[in-house]
Amino acid sequence: MGATEIDHAFGLLKFRALSQRASKICDKPPPPGQAAQDHQDLTTWLEDTKKNHPAIVAAMAQVEAARKKVDSARADGLPTVDLVVNAYQNGYPGQGVSQTQTRVETVGLTVTVPLFEGFATTYKIRSAQAQAEQSVAQLADTENQTLMEVVKAYADATSSLQNLSYSATLLNAAQEALATSQRRYDKGAADIMEMLTTQTAFADAAQERIRTLAEWRSARLRLLAGSGVLGRDRIESVEQGKVIAQ
Repeated sequence: MGATEIDHAFGLLKFRALSQRASKICDKPPPPGQAAQDHQDLTTWLEDTKKNHPAIVAAMAQVEAARKKVDSARADGLPTVDLVVNAYQNGYPGQGVSQTQTRVETVGLTVTVPLFEGFATTYKIRSAQAQAEQSVAQLADTENQTLMEVVKAYADATSSLQNLSYSATLLNAAQEALATSQRRYDKGAADIMEMLTTQTAFADAAQERIRTLAEWRSARLRLLAGSGVLGRDRIESVEQGKVIAQ
């Protein structure tokens, strides 16, 4: 077997190997509409984050609890009315049982009006109000920090999605160039150097496709985690490769 035949056989084997590799990469398209569904507009992501993120939900609960403490402190300084109803059968507590059958019912109404408690109620109200204001400030800080992370993750996801589309176009073009070069080589219109050049270009395009796929998965996970909607079903869909976008 001559050197030319060896080069031809080698080029053919490598072409087949690269073609199989291209099929494995390109035969795993994302489910229709998956990228569009997951990659919502930024406003929707921010709204979902405010509703679902655990840190924001916890901060809102603290604000609500602090406001209830303010209401409770104010109520302590207001007049109170107590209604007491008692019923006694055959005597009263602490006394002997009456020999005659009796039944006594009493109704009492107590009104308590606080006059002066050394400003204790005022201090309690102001302390509760200060805690409520602090809780509101903490909620604002938590929202700002969380939403900023979501905005950054959204920008990264948008960029990676565009790169993913570009890599698919590049891979298809490289695969077509490789097939054309192989046909030219089979007819003797191209030499082994041209084959090697197109094979190298295709390998680079395939590597870029794999990199952008990994980049998109990572960016999408960061976006889901940052928005607080990364549940078990989402993790399973990522593990099964259902979050790839063209």
